Amino acid sequence: MLAALLPIRDHRDKVVAYELTAYPVSESVGAASNDDEARQTLELLSTLPLPRLASGRPVHVPVTPGLVRDGALARFASVDAVFVLATQALDDHTTSRAVERLIARGFHFGLDGFPEGNPLPPTLTGVTIALDAARVAPLAFASRIQMLLHSGLKPIARSVDDRATRERVLGVGVKLYSGRILPRSTTRDAEAESGAKRAVTMLGAFSDGRPPDNSFDAFVRNETRLSTELLRVMRSATMGVRGPRTIDHALTVLGRDAILDRLTALVARLVSECAGDPELALIALRRARMCERLASALERPPHPRLRRLAGLVSVLDAAFGVPATSLSSHVALSPVLADVAVERLQPLGQLVDIVEAYDNGWWPDMRARCRVAGIAPTLVREAYFDAWRDAREELGTSRTPEA
Repeated sequence: MLAALLPIRDHRDKVVAYELTAYPVSESVGAASNDDEARQTLELLSTLPLPRLASGRPVHVPVTPGLVRDGALARFASVDAVFVLATQALDDHTTSRAVERLIARGFHFGLDGFPEGNPLPPTLTGVTIALDAARVAPLAFASRIQMLLHSGLKPIARSVDDRATRERVLGVGVKLYSGRILPRSTTRDAEAESGAKRAVTMLGAFSDGRPPDNSFDAFVRNETRLSTELLRVMRSATMGVRGPRTIDHALTVLGRDAILDRLTALVARLVSECAGDPELALIALRRARMCERLASALERPPHPRLRRLAGLVSVLDAAFGVPATSLSSHVALSPVLADVAVERLQPLGQLVDIVEAYDNGWWPDMRARCRVAGIAPTLVREAYFDAWRDAREELGTSRTPEA
């Protein structure tokens, strides 16, 4: 199965959970039953380190009535997961009773869809219930949200893909939402934005593989925010208590190339500070590492520095709060990176399209783009989870998120 974790955010835009979305690897999607596909999705909790990657946040996993009734969930009692069931499935008495028994054993459930049939069991008071904000008219959506809130449920608005929709759903009482993973923030850190622009420009100057020169040394020395963080990371994670004490010492001990590579994670963090969204650092670095891995499959693989930078560039519109078409007026981009930001007609841009489609769980689109690029979807899946693991470790996001 192809699989991705999509963030669920609260009204403060903080990521509080992840939704597991999955899709069959085989082209013959219709060959398997819904229960078979759901069972394969459920098995991902065993075969992939999903809870660990979620950094202490619960993972919402879709399940079918058949899996609930036949006891398939029993061995996942210790997993921090919310098992999401279609609301209409509770109209079946056997399924409803099975859910109640599992809740009594400590399992957590969520619902998908507005309850049109029988009243919900009292044991489901306080659970999350997902509604699609794009498929329900605004007035009807607002009315349904109020009914759910009065019933003691916690609505999650899906398909919140832009700021206007976010404001609309929050305005009617929604506290949780999911959608396109890069909502543009209205509050930004101007100092971080200025530093990020300079850093991206510097990374771009050496993205073709040219050896860093004295201008790079001067940049690292002068960027206090980056240099301080760089020294901290190198002391704690790489060289222990005997690590470098100054940037000049670091340049001598590690060399320019090593420092240039380490800057990728620091710039990802800086980019997230521009938007006031900590999750953006993980997304940016994950995309950078995915591009670094996957671009080796291209006919003419670009330099690893350019691959990593392409992943960072793919989130700059969200970080700076500007349309992608105007990025070139905010930061210096080479023709290849300008294509990554807007049209994505060149091979590296097409690869970023694949990475972004996977990131969002746009499965048919991702598979179609893989066919054009000649890249196996399973290779993208492996790169996604490897890159997530590496990005999480580089950013130090293993701690449990704040409440």
